[in-house]
Amino acid sequence: MTLSRRTLLRRGALCGAVGLAGCVGGLTGDDPQGTADLPRRLWFEEASLSASEREAIDPIVFGDLPEAEREIVRTALEEGEYTLERDQGPPAFESLRDRIEARTGNGETLAVYLRHGDTYYRVGFADGDHIVAHPDQ
Repeated sequence: MTLSRRTLLRRGALCGAVGLAGCVGGLTGDDPQGTADLPRRLWFEEASLSASEREAIDPIVFGDLPEAEREIVRTALEEGEYTLERDQGPPAFESLRDRIEARTGNGETLAVYLRHGDTYYRVGFADGDHIVAHPDQ
């Protein structure tokens, strides 16, 4: 299938306009995609790491966490995730978020690990539509 230059330009302009429309709508605070009410979520996915990979990471160590943070992590591990309504959360949730965010190197990576005994987990943390850490990254 051969496309003319004019057809390519029209399709490119249309794609650009659609993308820009989403960005502009987000700037107005109208939240057209419905992301304002997304919950705050913490979840973990078990990770199989080689010895050299374990040496190369700086995991959050479950046993070193304050009890209130361990309770949140324990709940997420047992129930699959820990969720809160947007802009709500106990101080322990906020400090855990700060701890996770510190491991991302100011957003340089979304890969954060937790070590619980001999088991390693990739951390997932979403604060509404802001992804702090993600197991698949």
